[in-house]
Amino acid sequence: MLFLHPKPLPRRNCSTAFSLIEMLIVLSIVSMLLVFAAPALNGVLNAYRLSSAGDSMMGLISEAQQLASSSNKPIEMRFFKYGDEFGGNASYRACMLFRVDQAVQGTGASATTSERLVPQGNLIKLPAGTLLVADQDFSPLLDGDGQKDTAEGKPLGYSGVEGATFMALRFMTDGSCRQVVTQSSGVPFAQLAYKTLNQSYFTIVIDQGGGVSIKNLPKNFYTIQIDPFTSKARSYKPGV
Repeated sequence: MLFLHPKPLPRRNCSTAFSLIEMLIVLSIVSMLLVFAAPALNGVLNAYRLSSAGDSMMGLISEAQQLASSSNKPIEMRFFKYGDEFGGNASYRACMLFRVDQAVQGTGASATTSERLVPQGNLIKLPAGTLLVADQDFSPLLDGDGQKDTAEGKPLGYSGVEGATFMALRFMTDGSCRQVVTQSSGVPFAQLAYKTLNQSYFTIVIDQGGGVSIKNLPKNFYTIQIDPFTSKARSYKPGV
């Protein structure tokens, strides 16, 4: 008995690659999606950087309080002000903690006592794209002319930036927080002042390059208020 096998069907040359037109269409669609999603994504990233900067400052304040209590010595928190690497407006972009010791020079009746600041940890820089506003309306706690950032053995000071200045807060052993007032040269002890509660705050914003004012209030910012009598810190974040 004979069995007849069916003839095999002819093979078709099927290509699995995309054509040039298909690739262009896909790229166009992806580009359009990115254009529409970019503002929302940028807002999320800015909010994340802002929260990171504010939380870092809150952590540094808490550390200053703990150090003042554990060492039984005042802890100074310096805010360093300088422009960005592109020559932008000078603003507060870094912080550092110092223990305030008393240094005695000389002996007997001629002995003099002055303050000696000992760094506690390294310089803490705000995340890229954020800054602490140097403005009386947004940061009255840091309002003032500031002092030149100098450090023995460091030509560029503690901030590492030429021409930088700083304002400072001092966390006292009794739990209070005071502003370090600009002092003239030759004063052995820093001049301290209390700020009232409604003037005891500073604000962190996203660096827009055009400055910040009451008329140009950003949609999102991070404000930290420090009680001058208890040094308790509170944060205010309106969100996007």
